[in-house]
Amino acid sequence: MLTACGSPGTTVTPSSSISPSGGSTPHPFSAKAFSTVVPPGWTDATTNQSALSSVTGSGPIVMLFEAVDGGHIDARTAPQPIADDQLAQYLESVSQSGATDLSTAEPINIDGVSGVMITYTLTPSAGVTAKNEDMVVNEGGDTYDIVLNTATANFTTDQAALQTVLNNWKWA
Repeated sequence: MLTACGSPGTTVTPSSSISPSGGSTPHPFSAKAFSTVVPPGWTDATTNQSALSSVTGSGPIVMLFEAVDGGHIDARTAPQPIADDQLAQYLESVSQSGATDLSTAEPINIDGVSGVMITYTLTPSAGVTAKNEDMVVNEGGDTYDIVLNTATANFTTDQAALQTVLNNWKWA
C-alpha cells in the first residue's frame, strides 16, 4: 500500500552491532554497481549456474550467497526500473505468487539510498515454509531487489548474515 510508504515510521538502517559468527571474517564481493561482503559461513554462488537456476524471480541476478542451512541472499535488477512511489506496491505484489503474512512496507536506507522493505512467508507446493525479507532501492537508473530467503526456523540466524551484507554495502 502506498500510504504505508509515506506514513511516518522508523527508517531501518544497517547496524554496526552484528559481529561475524564463528570467528570467521567476511570475504569481499564486488559487482558492477556495488560491493559488499560474503557473510562468514556463506558461499558466493553468483557464478554457479546450477545455483542461479534454482532462484526464482525476474531480472538478472547480480549477487547470490548461499548458507549451509539452505538459505540464500540474492540481489537482482528488476527487468524495468520501478518508480520510487511504486516500490512498496512492487514488493507487495509477491502476494500474487502465494506469499502470506506480508508485513507493512517499511522505509530502509542502504548506503545512503532510500527504499522499502517487507517480510513475508512463502509455502511452496512441495517443500519447507520459507520466511523472506525483501527490499528494493533505486540506484543509478536501476531498481535493485535484495532478498533473504530461508526456512522459517533459520530466519533469525540468516537475517544476521543479511545485516552483515547490508552493513558493508557500498554503491560504486
